[in-house]
Amino acid sequence: MDNVFDMHDFIGTSQGDEAHMLGKFLYFSLANLLVDKEDLSKLCEDMGIPYAGGTRLSVGDAFRSATGDIRERIPVTAMGETNIYLAYCRDNKRTSADILSRELVKETLNQRTNNYEKLANISYDKKDGVFRAENMAPDDAIDVPACCRKAEELFELYQKCANRKQIETICVNYLRGLEATKLSITGHMYFVPRTHMDKVDVFEDFIGLLGGLNRRETPLMVNSFFIIDDEKQRSKMTEEFYAAVKKEIATYQERCDYLIQSGSQSPSVMLSDGMVYYLTSRGFTTMKGAGIHGPQHHHKRSADGISAISAI
Repeated sequence: MDNVFDMHDFIGTSQGDEAHMLGKFLYFSLANLLVDKEDLSKLCEDMGIPYAGGTRLSVGDAFRSATGDIRERIPVTAMGETNIYLAYCRDNKRTSADILSRELVKETLNQRTNNYEKLANISYDKKDGVFRAENMAPDDAIDVPACCRKAEELFELYQKCANRKQIETICVNYLRGLEATKLSITGHMYFVPRTHMDKVDVFEDFIGLLGGLNRRETPLMVNSFFIIDDEKQRSKMTEEFYAAVKKEIATYQERCDYLIQSGSQSPSVMLSDGMVYYLTSRGFTTMKGAGIHGPQHHHKRSADGISAISAI
């Protein structure tokens, strides 16, 4: 699955002759997600995808993940001056092995040095199982109670939900069963051979349904297209591309003809050096028209290949 697949000699398309298809290119991104394990298990069962529940996150990991997700960036403009405030959690000094504790801080971004204020203390006591938010300081820019409630809600979710890493394991195991080859060291890009490419649709539906179950409401992405190795098909697609480009050039030529013949003085047509640029099949050139006077003209060519006719 981790073998390198060279895409240099192949083309991708949304459709084509099935006889020349090698397989499918598949890309997906899970972003940041949390899915209830019961819902995930049922979804996998319904779609015939092997379910790997994984181990339950420890209380400590759930607490650190939940408080680590508290990140607010709030710009505030007053009296014509804009200040940017950041709110996030950072570690407290550990005083007991049974108490997990972090502090919610407000950071004010300044040009020379940043200012820090403690807004609340967030903790979890392993003995009594109580999540606490204490010593909350009122603040005009940061909604301190809302940040603390969000941390507690996320703490509960992290304990009962599958996270991105666990769901990635399910996805990778399924693709391994399709004999997929990974195309990139970073990111989820795969080549699925022709013998299994019909199951890519099942995987795409799985990712789409996961998005509906995601408690974080962050979008998930999945896409695929066919990989073809066929000279005839490649030539046909090249011809279609050039035909589309020529059609677009013809459209611009008609527009330029109209503007030049009407003597338009629009800055988008007339440049400051008195030259009028005109689009041809070879690129951009200029024609005699608005802003060009006198019977004699000569061509100038710039470094980027643009031709122009300017008055002598």
